[in-house]
Amino acid sequence: MKTELNTPDFIFETSWEVCNKVGGIYTVLSSRAKTLKENYGDQLVFIGPDLKKADANVDFREEARLLPSWKKAAAKLGVSCRIGRWMVPGEPVAVLVDFQPFFEQKNEIYAHAWELFQVDSIRAYGDYDEASMFAYAAGLVVEGFWKFFLQGKDKRVVYHVNEWMTCLGALYVRKHVPEIATVFTTH
Repeated sequence: MKTELNTPDFIFETSWEVCNKVGGIYTVLSSRAKTLKENYGDQLVFIGPDLKKADANVDFREEARLLPSWKKAAAKLGVSCRIGRWMVPGEPVAVLVDFQPFFEQKNEIYAHAWELFQVDSIRAYGDYDEASMFAYAAGLVVEGFWKFFLQGKDKRVVYHVNEWMTCLGALYVRKHVPEIATVFTTH
């Protein structure tokens, strides 16, 4: 039960490994999900990539009854996602976001990141683009949730990002929704 004044009302946590078992961060997040869920209920939302492959996201169960009105509002913002449960102990809410459409805006997104934060993507290589587009899309998910449900309601919200793959989303949220606290963890 939350009792502290500085305890958040909502926690959004994002990682490339939410519902995507590829490494150690998956283990860290999935092992603490039960305790967080016991304390925050469905005010704990994990955000992961919607990889749309048969062998990806196998521990995700979509649930149409979870946040259907917000899913429609997110689509109007240009964010397509699936909402359901991460099938780990505690079964927290999980949002899998489709980041592929943002590749069309990649240059504009990177230019904006440079102008605001001097994030240099010129020499980027490998999985940088995929991770950055996911992070950007995850940031939009959090912004959209804030605007749809929480804006003007005196709620304390934390956006927790894990590893470099999600940092662009934290910067996006910091700029566009400064009311949300951001936390970064490197593993």
